[in-house]
Amino acid sequence: RSVFRKKMGRLGAYSSLWVTFLVLACSVGGLPSTRNTGAAPSDSRHPANVYDKMGFGQIREMAKIQAEEPGHAHMFNGFRLAGDFLHLSSFVFLLIQFRTAQSCSGISLKSQELYLLVFLTRYMDIFFNFISLYNTIMKLLFISATMYVIYMMRVELKDPTKEPHGTKISAALCGCSLLLALLYNDHNPYGPMWRKFVELAWTFSIYLEAVAIVPQMEVLNRAKVVKNLTANYLFALGAYRVFYLLNYGYRFMVDPMFSSREVLIKALGAVVQSALYVRFFMMYLESKQKTGVNADVVMNLKGIV
Repeated sequence: RSVFRKKMGRLGAYSSLWVTFLVLACSVGGLPSTRNTGAAPSDSRHPANVYDKMGFGQIREMAKIQAEEPGHAHMFNGFRLAGDFLHLSSFVFLLIQFRTAQSCSGISLKSQELYLLVFLTRYMDIFFNFISLYNTIMKLLFISATMYVIYMMRVELKDPTKEPHGTKISAALCGCSLLLALLYNDHNPYGPMWRKFVELAWTFSIYLEAVAIVPQMEVLNRAKVVKNLTANYLFALGAYRVFYLLNYGYRFMVDPMFSSREVLIKALGAVVQSALYVRFFMMYLESKQKTGVNADVVMNLKGIV
């Protein structure tokens, strides 16, 4: 079993790296700029103001027309695609770890539940605002994969890591994220109430995702050694946010409809989340350099956060 786990860990690591590099290589130089082209707004939450009084069905049809315009190409740039595939690879690492070890030790159930709340609030528009088949599939994958992870931890494996302060931390993170979303958001003040609610939920999800890893980091603070696949999962999860931060920078440069307030909200969330991973990244790379790619990661006793 240990030999199989090592092989799967190496295969997963190499596969995610190759996919990332291939996506970047195929995307460089082939991304059309939308500056001064009059392209429609690209963000899935912000159809033009003319849609404010439309119903769900009308917005859905208009979104399909918008999705066919060249201006939407910048949404799926190399940084975005690399981030998405790294995110998917993190689920692969985690599920392989669960299946091979038959244990979810070292994984925070509270963080997984927070991530599920993030995806459910962010993708509330999934059934009435179609951007592309790729976009819809990714949304469904992230929701279903997170639900399956929680199912395995609660039902199949039944040995979640003890988190004595997990509930209090999760409640505090949700409360602070909601308060911040109410104070600083990117909703249209003249739109219908349901649109305001969807956009507020989206802003809440951005703030919450930035700190959803905190319960997991609290678990790592008590660990001396992190299993190889678990460490690969966390590394891929953190790297995905780094690529998304680059994606926001790229979109800001080429997309005239990418508002400064929206950029600030997204970038702030990505920066905070990436910063929480810095210490772990350093220990991960140092440990892998000393002990090898397939070895477990030795944690610094001073902790992560």
